[in-house]
Amino acid sequence: MYSTKISIKGVDAARKFVSMTAKYPKIKITLNHNEYSIDAHSIIGILSLDLTKPILLEAEGDDMDAFIEDLKPFTV
Repeated sequence: MYSTKISIKGVDAARKFVSMTAKYPKIKITLNHNEYSIDAHSIIGILSLDLTKPILLEAEGDDMDAFIEDLKPFTV
């Protein structure tokens, strides 16, 4: 399992993040913030989080190297 802190600053960044995660449907990507745990493929779920603070991302599945590379613009 891979985990890191990410930052999503606003609606446009959330849209870009979800577009990026859509390229990896076989990877289970979860965002955990306070008591909430949401599917990172869901823009509605992401927008329900407090985007002013870093968010813990956990991911597992195939093709993790490419995913981690695409994730770099969002890592804290």
